Amino acid sequence: MCRNKFVWLVVSIAILAASAIALPQHDGAASPSIVGDWKITFAVSGQTASGTMSFRMESGSLVGAIVTAHTGPGTLRDLKWSDGKLTATCVFDYHDSIVLAGDLKHGELAGTFQTEGRDGTWEATRGTASASSSNHQYAPYAFLIGTWDVMPQGGGTPVAVQRFTWGPNESYMWYAGGMVVNGKEQPHFEGMLVWNGVHKNLDMLLAMDLHSGRAAEEGTFSLADDGTVVREINGIFSEGVQPIGGSPAGPAGTIEHFRQTYQKQGPDTVLTSVMHQTDKGWVATFPGSDRLIMKRRSAQ
Repeated sequence: MCRNKFVWLVVSIAILAASAIALPQHDGAASPSIVGDWKITFAVSGQTASGTMSFRMESGSLVGAIVTAHTGPGTLRDLKWSDGKLTATCVFDYHDSIVLAGDLKHGELAGTFQTEGRDGTWEATRGTASASSSNHQYAPYAFLIGTWDVMPQGGGTPVAVQRFTWGPNESYMWYAGGMVVNGKEQPHFEGMLVWNGVHKNLDMLLAMDLHSGRAAEEGTFSLADDGTVVREINGIFSEGVQPIGGSPAGPAGTIEHFRQTYQKQGPDTVLTSVMHQTDKGWVATFPGSDRLIMKRRSAQ
């Protein structure tokens, strides 16, 4: 009986060993996941451009998005991820495509890219980024970093998209927004938010007419006593340009006053409002804009 048990044990071990040898080798699907948010920096000809890159699973496929202060927002096309190697083409509305390739090593992505006839290098680390200790002046605004879908508070489809990204070394913030019309994003404005060391707020300058450059926004981002971020906006419109909810500007142009607030509700939710100052007082800039919800886009 003991001899039979020993023979059975030997046979069982042999079967298990044969099964292990027969197991298929790991393919790209078993590569370490890159789903999530990444801080990315491109370097070429002594210049750098920083931003964020994100990956998520959608209907079983890996998809990606990217935005930098230099290129604006874009998507990752022809995205391939296998055995720790990444290839993709970054496609933008207002910048030439960037073809990149890289590897994941020690938890970081790095590689080379080509764009506008030039070759460069890039590297990325995980995280949506919060203001560093050296740039603590941006810390109260760092929760805005990311891409946000803006929708009615009661739910429904997004009516706008807003994006906040870091400039090189988190030295400034890049801010861009678009309206969603018939399910398609239409770029509306973009520009910079820069720390003002005298007034202790962020100075804002945005191009608001991205077709002809005939409208702009200037103003500030500041903190209210309760921690609400307040964006004070002077919309500057050239002759013939029509502000939202207003009349076309006359020969002298016109300046309209708007205000947006951001109240953090959670790590990925912000209550926001966009108001327009008129001779009748403050009114919603567009229907429902007095109470909107921003939802951070995140990996699925």
